[in-house]
Amino acid sequence: MGTLAKAWLNISTRGNVPGKELFTLNPAIAGRVVRHYVNDLDHLKQRYGIEKNAQPPKVAGLMANAILKYRPLVPTDEWDVNIGSSQPNEFLAIFHGITVCAEYGETGLGNRAMAALMAKPNFRVWLDRFLFLLRERNYTSESLIMTFETLCMVAFPDSMYRSLPDK
Repeated sequence: MGTLAKAWLNISTRGNVPGKELFTLNPAIAGRVVRHYVNDLDHLKQRYGIEKNAQPPKVAGLMANAILKYRPLVPTDEWDVNIGSSQPNEFLAIFHGITVCAEYGETGLGNRAMAALMAKPNFRVWLDRFLFLLRERNYTSESLIMTFETLCMVAFPDSMYRSLPDK
């Protein structure tokens, strides 16, 4: 829950996300996101025989799926005509996943790695394609895990060798 709230705080105060001011994080729905993630993680660990903690890309993919399922960012004014095209939950799912993979907020080193990723000329193209996938196409939690695994192999290779606490 802490990383989810911290990701939203960073997006809402510093992120360049169109329409972010039209949304707020709903604590009750955010709680459902976390419970869904914990349940999915338990199933994933049973299915793949994971005995210990999960790798960051798995956490990122499962959380992204839960964020997109429950959509914890809700409009502050449901009558605002601009909210229909806003994608704050999609941005939250992606940004949260990147922060988990980059170890952002834990060691400080992830801050530089994440900034370096976002400064790459093709990052915006990747982000726009990922947003399109999440908004318009079909995906599974496993495909989201694979997306974050691929990102980690390229941008945060050390994260592939570490595990995060389950809960």
